[in-house]
Amino acid sequence: MPATTQGKQFALKELAERREANKKKKRIDNSSLPAGSPMYFDCVGCGEAIGVPEGYWSRPSLCEECHALKQLGWLE
Repeated sequence: MPATTQGKQFALKELAERREANKKKKRIDNSSLPAGSPMYFDCVGCGEAIGVPEGYWSRPSLCEECHALKQLGWLE
């Protein structure tokens, strides 16, 4: 089995484990945060909370790990 295939299988297994772990985490309610604190959004790939500083113009949809998997073509 090629190394990239093994790496892909390992990465997708880790992604599935992160999804399960993140399902159990309590979600952050942005409306209860004080003014000036970062906003939090959920990654569409794994559900991880992504912190974004106040005044940041774009809303991220993927965390760093899922973004790396998408760049490799392993995540749709």
